[in-house]
Amino acid sequence: MKHLRLILGLALIALCALLGSFVPVGTGSGTIIGLVVGIALSYLFLTYGPGRKKSQLPTSYYLNHQHEVNSGVNQQAIENTTLKAREAREAAGRNVEGPYRRG
Repeated sequence: MKHLRLILGLALIALCALLGSFVPVGTGSGTIIGLVVGIALSYLFLTYGPGRKKSQLPTSYYLNHQHEVNSGVNQQAIENTTLKAREAREAAGRNVEGPYRRG
């Protein structure tokens, strides 16, 4: 499948260059323009086309679904972590000496 996508992407470049040769631009043809358009379309096809590898990062839909399934169990862990981070920041702020101390 990976090789087929690569072959189709490269064939798209050649097809656009061929179609661009039939388009008159000034005294020449649009082969170069077709080549540039083909490269752009090929890049988009290979990057976002069918069969591409899915992202490893969770989507917001997945996270919302997990939150509903777990009945908000993870919400308590998030709040605990946030509270610990705030306490650590405040403790570090009290230990800072110098003219730039926030208070």
